[in-house]
Amino acid sequence: MKRLILFCVGILCFLPMQIQARKYFCEIKGTEKVLSNGLKIVFDFGESSVYSAWTGLKSKQKLVDENGEEIKFNSMVDAANYMSEKGWNFQQAYTSVYADNVIQHWIFYKEADSQEEAGKGIMTKKNYKKLQKNQINE
Repeated sequence: MKRLILFCVGILCFLPMQIQARKYFCEIKGTEKVLSNGLKIVFDFGESSVYSAWTGLKSKQKLVDENGEEIKFNSMVDAANYMSEKGWNFQQAYTSVYADNVIQHWIFYKEADSQEEAGKGIMTKKNYKKLQKNQINE
């Protein structure tokens, strides 16, 4: 009987660990625009490379609205506020230098059951184009 009780307690202790949501991460990268004021800001959800040696930060990783129009951010803080509104939490910030360009990196995370759930309400230009292509093919 003791074994059965210990087994049941062990199962009950292990069960909550299986139910917990995972952490999903997003890195916001910002670099100064060439020949103009402001920052070029892109969002890295780990799906594809966001930096090219020839063109710098890739525009396909910028965020767009439901009409495919680019969402403009005035600063890294503006982008951080947007992510906070979508339920993401700030974790860390740092800077790096790549090809003489200073890049600001801000890391955010969100607890969710899936990557799709974590990214709900957020769409990159790349994902928008993929969605449009799929709708045309249907």
